[in-house]
Amino acid sequence: MPANRIVGLLLIALGGGLLLITTTEAGGEVLLALVGLAFLVAYGATRTYGFLIPGAIVTGLAGGILAANQGADDAAVVLGLGAGFLAIALVDRLLGSVGPGWWWPVIPGGILTAIGVAALTGIDDLPAYLVPVALIAIGLGLLVRRGDGDPGDDATPGASPGQQAPPS
Repeated sequence: MPANRIVGLLLIALGGGLLLITTTEAGGEVLLALVGLAFLVAYGATRTYGFLIPGAIVTGLAGGILAANQGADDAAVVLGLGAGFLAIALVDRLLGSVGPGWWWPVIPGGILTAIGVAALTGIDDLPAYLVPVALIAIGLGLLVRRGDGDPGDDATPGASPGQQAPPS
């Protein structure tokens, strides 16, 4: 998709959101949602990772604000922001060209989600339980995953790192 169409899409979303806010009782979260969705549409059309990041984060934030405005606890905003970050990793894994750094949004997303869940449930020490569980899950994931082609994956036990196992 040409750049002028993408910019046009973003401007239409911005103008439509401002018009909606001006003519109705809708708040700024509607504008956030429209801008976020416009970025996600741009990502869908171009598969440019740079559109996925603001699209997911802004849309998640808007969802959290909408939930809080509808009567949910204010922690829904933090939870929505965390969900936006987690959505980046999920969409990238499912639709994107998965590169070596696909997992970076899981770190802020996991932290924000844990804080939001802890605040919503009233369990103040929830992160104290989630960190060890996350470490165990990551360790298990490393144990069960297939080798990534690193020559050290096939090395014989006790062999030096560059030494390969003999063919069987």
